[in-house]
Amino acid sequence: MRTAAISITLLVVWACAKQATFGALGDSASPPVTTRITAVDSARPPRHLSVQLDQPGYAAVILVAPGHSATLLYPADSSTDNRLTVGAHTLRFQIPEVLVQTDSQRAAAMTRARDSGFSARRTRPRGLTPLLPTTPTYLLVISSPQQLSFPRIREKTFGVSIPLDDMEALNAVAKSVKSTLPSEPREWAGYYQLVEIRPP
Repeated sequence: MRTAAISITLLVVWACAKQATFGALGDSASPPVTTRITAVDSARPPRHLSVQLDQPGYAAVILVAPGHSATLLYPADSSTDNRLTVGAHTLRFQIPEVLVQTDSQRAAAMTRARDSGFSARRTRPRGLTPLLPTTPTYLLVISSPQQLSFPRIREKTFGVSIPLDDMEALNAVAKSVKSTLPSEPREWAGYYQLVEIRPP
């Protein structure tokens, strides 16, 4: 009896400790999968991903680092047309260098900035700090038939507190993006994938 109780406890601990690596997000218990990441560039940091849409809509890609930050990667700016048709698409993006810098790269950048007469603070994008090597990072794709606006998503995700728990972080960022949709019903679909962004 005691052995069975210990086995069940270990199984529960293992299930809780297991990190989610990919999956769909949505408002219902089993949302229809209308957006799916099918591949991610193997470079570190990645520069593009492939996404499959089952219905036309607008798309956004956000790098989510639980306990750290949410960074809008796509659309790159307000002039990018992020309306996609049904089918497969390749979305290109650039992960800010400051997020993936090692301690030695950061020290070298600060030395170069100091030697050139610039403040190291002025060379770093405001509000961004490097990620610890142990911080998990996810690419989160959100799509909606309603317009996903670059300025509104930036406003709702930049510099906000992100929960430490991976799934709570992903859901919090998805809900922030959902809140930017202009009208009810705010239909959306999301899909996340764990990625390595640092060179090995």
